[in-house]
Amino acid sequence: MRQDPLFERLWDGSAQMEEWTAAVSHGAITHVAENIITVHTTYFCGSVTAIRTSEGLVLIDTAKPETARPTLDVVRSWDNSPIHTVIFTHGHVDHTSGITVIDEEADARGVARPRIIAHRNVKRRMDRYEASHGFNSIVQGQQFNMPGYIYPIGQRRPDEVYDDTLSLSIGGERIDLFHGRGETDDATFVWLPERRVLASGDFVIWVFPNAGNPRKVQRYAAEWAVALRQMEQLKPAILIPGHGPVVFGEERALQMLRDGAEALEHLVRETLALMNKGAALDDVLQSVKVPPEILAKPYLLPKYDDPEFLVRSIYHFYAGWFDGNPAHLKPASATDLALEVAGLAGGARKLAERAAALSEAGQSRLAVQIIELASAAAPDDKSIQATRAAVLRTCIDGESSLMGKAFLAVYEREARQRAKG
Repeated sequence: MRQDPLFERLWDGSAQMEEWTAAVSHGAITHVAENIITVHTTYFCGSVTAIRTSEGLVLIDTAKPETARPTLDVVRSWDNSPIHTVIFTHGHVDHTSGITVIDEEADARGVARPRIIAHRNVKRRMDRYEASHGFNSIVQGQQFNMPGYIYPIGQRRPDEVYDDTLSLSIGGERIDLFHGRGETDDATFVWLPERRVLASGDFVIWVFPNAGNPRKVQRYAAEWAVALRQMEQLKPAILIPGHGPVVFGEERALQMLRDGAEALEHLVRETLALMNKGAALDDVLQSVKVPPEILAKPYLLPKYDDPEFLVRSIYHFYAGWFDGNPAHLKPASATDLALEVAGLAGGARKLAERAAALSEAGQSRLAVQIIELASAAAPDDKSIQATRAAVLRTCIDGESSLMGKAFLAVYEREARQRAKG
């Protein structure tokens, strides 16, 4: 199938994903193959794939709460058959929350609710989200700049689970499920062998792999690469990413899978090489970088996660929480340290002045560290908080990843509020 002009510009880097999101915001169908479509509503909502079978529809994922109804409406514009089976590629809400709308429709029609199939760990993830509901709400609100956000919980759990692989036959369609660990420990990629269609879930997301989120549980960079290599061996003719447009053609599908694997393998290999020589986390962070030719790939841009965050996650996976700095093993409180440093510097305002100068000189990282010491030493000083807000804004403006911008913005807002008193 010939790709559309917008896809070609996304592929060569002359268009940004924001343009594609605008183009599909009304709810767009990609005709993947005979009796298979993928529905898109926005980049930030996972894609939903519908497969028409003689027993009813099979859906791969279900969208997030805000887009669940529009997504189902788009599916219904294509086929009005009962939904027989839903496959969750993992337990994140932008892939599972639409099951509520689907169940409501089944109840209204007086037909059976679809069975849900997923990896065994999806239930455990959903249970964990309920146990840490307050924290998840805070973190998601910070990450997506939505103060007061309430994380949706209570999605229906899977009816059938599997561990490593599962082969299904539904209405004449063979569907193979494979488990892997990447962004999550409960991830599934879906393979239609007779069609050579691969639905990767969030193993492929049209940006640099999201394996280093600063406020989320452990991610699995090395195993993510293994899963991408498994997919590469399948030689798909069509690749349906978890986020972003469908990729047609074996050559491009394999390139996307291969390049993602190589990027992750590089970070894991270089991080481990230094760790095996006894390097502390700071040394690793200063030394391990992704080659620029990898970051130049339009589908590996570090726009959401940051490769530096991945290095931290890799280090943590192999080494635990201690970073190798003895001052961090049993540290003094942040306030005690800040007061001591401020005293040595001649006061918290001296620290703030120095932070401002560093920021103006382009040393944003150091400036943020110094201004946070000043803030901790004098949290009620309005002038220091105003300087803090300005320093953080400069750092935000120079940050490439959405996560980095979002988390820094949390503290910029806090500083502006304190500056007003």
